[in-house]
Amino acid sequence: MVIVDHTSTVGEIAQRCGGKIRSGDSAMVIETITTDSRELGRNNLFISLVGGKFDGHDFIRPLSEKRRISSFLAMRDGYTDVAAGNDIAEIRCDDTLKALGAIAAHHRERMAPAVIGITGTSGKTTTKELVYALLSTAGNCLKNEKNYNNEIGVPVTLLGLKDSHEMAVIEMGMNHSGELDRLSRIARPDTALITNVGEGHLEFLGTLENVALAKSEILHGMKKGSTLLLNRDMNCLDLIARKAAGLGLAVKTFGLSDTADIYPDSYALYRDSVSVVFGGEELRPPLYGIHNVYNAVAAVAVAGEYGVSPANMREALERLGSVEGRSQIIDRGYLVINDSYNSNPLSLAYALRSAREVFPEKRKIAVLSDMKELGDAAPLYHRESGRAVAENDFEMLLVWGDMARFYAEGAAGAGLDRSNIKQFETKEDLAAVLKKIIDVHDVILVKGSRSMKMEDVVLGIT
Repeated sequence: MVIVDHTSTVGEIAQRCGGKIRSGDSAMVIETITTDSRELGRNNLFISLVGGKFDGHDFIRPLSEKRRISSFLAMRDGYTDVAAGNDIAEIRCDDTLKALGAIAAHHRERMAPAVIGITGTSGKTTTKELVYALLSTAGNCLKNEKNYNNEIGVPVTLLGLKDSHEMAVIEMGMNHSGELDRLSRIARPDTALITNVGEGHLEFLGTLENVALAKSEILHGMKKGSTLLLNRDMNCLDLIARKAAGLGLAVKTFGLSDTADIYPDSYALYRDSVSVVFGGEELRPPLYGIHNVYNAVAAVAVAGEYGVSPANMREALERLGSVEGRSQIIDRGYLVINDSYNSNPLSLAYALRSAREVFPEKRKIAVLSDMKELGDAAPLYHRESGRAVAENDFEMLLVWGDMARFYAEGAAGAGLDRSNIKQFETKEDLAAVLKKIIDVHDVILVKGSRSMKMEDVVLGIT
């Protein structure tokens, strides 16, 4: 449920989304907008979205007959009778998802906050949380809840904007070309940040360059003179920077060395935190890994654009908690790095490097499953990731999934003892064996794509 400005009316909503009023009074006031039949507020507008597993139109008739909705937005005929019979307003449009975006875009312009858009192959959600923590020290700030970063989540988040909000931090996800274009034109970022460009979504996009072009669609909703922040060390930097310059955007880079426009005096990795020093002020968010050094520097770059001082940054970052399933350290005598939320070649490379640098003296065990959406290149990237396991001084590799043998081939080819490479038919078998071989001094990295649900392995050993 989203609370909207109380002066919105059925007629105004219809005008904003190009819809037609089939039933009801155009002057009826709308106070809440919802896409969820379970969350209904006063004087509400129910938007009937259609997804792979649901169709909001199925709820129109029962909700109307129970008088639980005041108005609804539909993209199919057949509901005017129930609307008229229950004194409910019906707005008919061609596409309810596009209508949701149009309504949200109008609301965003009306509220006029400073909008910060964040995208990238990995690190989006953590960076969003960091940026939100920093900017909240400077004013009232809105953010996506959890990772509501798609064509439903972004508009719904923006509809939550109130007059009191001065800023909004909006994470934007994608896996197909065109998605970020639509989200950017709804959110209209004043500042955009691309965390990195990696091999995610190759199944749909084909090449790394196409991934970069898809990420660069976040620029399409930005006005000339707006600022784009780019990771100095990422793939396809020049391609995106050239496009941004052609659109009249100001480009700044962030990174870990003085080749970037924004970089720390120094940085360090610890078991329970990372450290970045800016202007003599140490910022130490309680996050793990080299990827979170990049995320912290990215957040500092955004905060600097909005005048947040390093002293205020320090206090805000120290209060930050970890993001569930993303590089959480679980101490059971042995240490489990729970990085089960998702995986791609870039984020796995960060995870392996981090374990090597933070725990050089400990035996390290990599527990991995498939990285999805890599298309025909999947065997290659799993082999390369297997090689990276050995090259980052891991002593054991346990793998499960369709790509397990490619991980194993890569690790063996890079010199990992074959007796320390174990493949399993099921997660349950893997967890059972892992539990028997863990030593109290071990570090176990658990990582895989979301659909592999590697948190089951974490639960099995903790």
